Amino acid sequence: MSTIHALGYLVVRGPVAEWRRYGADVLGAQVSDSSTDSELRLRMDDRAYRILVEDGEPGGPTSLVALGFETANAAGLDALAAQLGARGIEVTENPELAERRQVRRLFTFEDLDGNTLEAYYGQHTDHRAFVSPRGVNFVTGDMGVGHTFLLSSDAQKASEWYIDVLGFRLSDTIDFGVSEGIFLHCNSRHHTIALATFPGAPSGIGHLMIEVDRLDSVGRALDLVAESPEALTMAIGEHTNDRMTSFYVKTPSGFDIEYGWNGLLIDDADWTVGHYSSPSNWGHKFTAPPPAPPASADAAPSL
Repeated sequence: MSTIHALGYLVVRGPVAEWRRYGADVLGAQVSDSSTDSELRLRMDDRAYRILVEDGEPGGPTSLVALGFETANAAGLDALAAQLGARGIEVTENPELAERRQVRRLFTFEDLDGNTLEAYYGQHTDHRAFVSPRGVNFVTGDMGVGHTFLLSSDAQKASEWYIDVLGFRLSDTIDFGVSEGIFLHCNSRHHTIALATFPGAPSGIGHLMIEVDRLDSVGRALDLVAESPEALTMAIGEHTNDRMTSFYVKTPSGFDIEYGWNGLLIDDADWTVGHYSSPSNWGHKFTAPPPAPPASADAAPSL
């Protein structure tokens, strides 16, 4: 059983000024008062932030700075550190970074693709009510910020590492044709991490999924995207495995946001792992032909 409870936050690199507008106007997130010109914090609930943007050049998949994995308490964090150390994985506790991330304690380590992972406990809660500038309610809480789709040099090995080392559980798999998508969960959200390998695509983030509690919030966001400079990368549709109704839109950092509703929940007591021959029941059509050769997440099915 994993001591990791959720993907609590995501840290990415990108142009802060563009993200400030995008986060509020397109996503409906609230810009935190603790944001600066060099670090933007986007709130989606009562937490101090769920998405943190460090100012810098966009990099598509390589824009990922860190995944923030939440543990329940100090004992859980120490147990995870001991577990990693016993496997010879270097773990570095960083009080200064913990203060910047607004958590009680934090340590860093890397997965097989070199992605930085930050394990922590005690993220700050903002006493001021969360107020979406677009009246949106996000599905977060104990399930965390959402899920992330990672492009991996070897998705099979990477998924085995997340299962064996971090205690994630297999949800299901999907045949993408040129690759297989592997979907893993650590709480009741259908998947918190998904992984796939696509020839020529660099390792890093393909997309971040954020979920809202109403279908009309998805529709209104889709209308806004149609009138904004952001590129719609995949039209609205419903996925086969997690039943999410969603669309995909490019972020200022160059990776995608999946904006969705009605994601499937898992109960491990009676969950049966499945395999799907298609990523979507309907829709989710690319809005432009994928580039060739693939050089970014745009070239890969974005589930």
